[in-house]
Amino acid sequence: MHRRFQKVFGISVKKKQRDDKLKLLVGENQRLREENLKLTFEISRLKKDFGKLNDDKFSDYLSLMRERDARYTLYFENVALQLKVRELDGSSRGCSVDGACRDPAVLAIALDRCREQLSVTQTELKKMKDEYAESVPRRDHDALETKLSSLTMKLGALSAEYEAYQNVHKRVLAQKKCLEEELIEYKEKCSELERAGTPRPRWELCADFIGGGRERWWQLASGLTSRDMLRVLLKELGPAAESEHLEYFDGLGMDPVIPPYLRYEGRVRNLRLSRREVGVIINDIWLGKLRQPRDLAMQDYVTNYFEERYQQPSVRAEWAYNLCAGAEQMLDEPQVKLFWGVLHGHLSEDIYWGHRTQWYTLKEQLYKHSKDGETITIEDFEKVTRTTFPLKSEVDIKNLTDVVKKQLKLKINTVDINLDKLFHENEEGFDRVDMSRELYRQRQLAQDKYIREVIGTLGGRRTNSVSVDSLKRAFAIVDPAINHIRMERYIRWAFSATACDLGSVPPVPLRTLVARLAAGDIERIGPRYRGTRKNYK
Repeated sequence: MHRRFQKVFGISVKKKQRDDKLKLLVGENQRLREENLKLTFEISRLKKDFGKLNDDKFSDYLSLMRERDARYTLYFENVALQLKVRELDGSSRGCSVDGACRDPAVLAIALDRCREQLSVTQTELKKMKDEYAESVPRRDHDALETKLSSLTMKLGALSAEYEAYQNVHKRVLAQKKCLEEELIEYKEKCSELERAGTPRPRWELCADFIGGGRERWWQLASGLTSRDMLRVLLKELGPAAESEHLEYFDGLGMDPVIPPYLRYEGRVRNLRLSRREVGVIINDIWLGKLRQPRDLAMQDYVTNYFEERYQQPSVRAEWAYNLCAGAEQMLDEPQVKLFWGVLHGHLSEDIYWGHRTQWYTLKEQLYKHSKDGETITIEDFEKVTRTTFPLKSEVDIKNLTDVVKKQLKLKINTVDINLDKLFHENEEGFDRVDMSRELYRQRQLAQDKYIREVIGTLGGRRTNSVSVDSLKRAFAIVDPAINHIRMERYIRWAFSATACDLGSVPPVPLRTLVARLAAGDIERIGPRYRGTRKNYK
């Protein structure tokens, strides 16, 4: 037990010794760490001090270098001043640096000279500053010039784009105006068609005049066209449809009321003239009338025309009656309708002569501006037409161009017009040409518009009667370019006063005046409002 206790006690002592030794080692280690840390701090401080010393040393080096440079600068400036003083002094004797150049008098003189030169230099510098105050350095000038060139190019591009858009805008406005004018023209055509259109006949009313009543009429007319129904009706009504009445005309007799060229008793053979034959005769009458005085009435000339060509009264009556019958069947033709109206005194003969003058004036101008005396471009055709007829609208010019293309059957890409083909006239005369018909149609529409403006100036339908002075005033307002001779001719036609004094002519009803103006050659001379228009020369 004692030995065991000793053994345990010995281990405890050793353990304690070992622990004490470890504590000493730990304390020593801690002390060494603290000392190492202090040494590290000391090394850092020394490094900082060394860096500061290096910086101070470099600063001292820089200071020494600057001082050396300054000394060199001062030395060379001193030498330069001494040389300048020597030059200003003008003495030929040598002047050493340590000799006369250090003389205060010489230095004072040199200083005065330097001040004078400095004053002159400052004056010149001020003068140059004043002169070049508004000048721009070349570098800035080149930069601004480059910028200006770039902006100029951009402006040119924008201007071209703006001009293109402006042209497009103008074309759109022109097309809009043309469409508006076409719309107005089509509205007028629709109104004219509504006014002149023939309503469909009520065929059921014919049953009251047919033997057998409605049942027989429907048996006869069932499934037939209007033309066939008309033939059935004529056949049922009596001998009017028999062949004998279709082969001959009944003479109108010798009554003075009957026109001289139709005075004949007996039957007249129906020659059944074709449309072309009627057109040829009418054109031949107009050509013959061209060589006669204008005051000769058309009825008298037609009478002389048939008397000169046919000696036998029966043959003369045949041609006269057949011409009238053919003309009555062709009243849908404007040219035949004009001839028929002039023949019966319903229309003025000047309408035909005015239309003829327009046709040949346009023909002359187109041949004058043609390239080779035969052809002209469509663009030049439109320009010449605008110049020849300055009152025509763009719609009228376009319609004329379309009629020319249709008449000559031009293709889409064709730009030349053959004038010989365009103005080719057959035996029926110039007024059978499509372009001539279009000119006549536009002339009539322009006359109707002109008359409507005159009537509107007179007060319209509210006016009951119109005097000569009122009509003169209306013409002067609507057509300021009209001259007194033409105005007097219009007024004499409107009031049917060919020879009497206009001051003694009584007022006429408005309806009568409108009918007379519509039947005459009433043409506008100039625009109602002044405007500018380019001419083609």
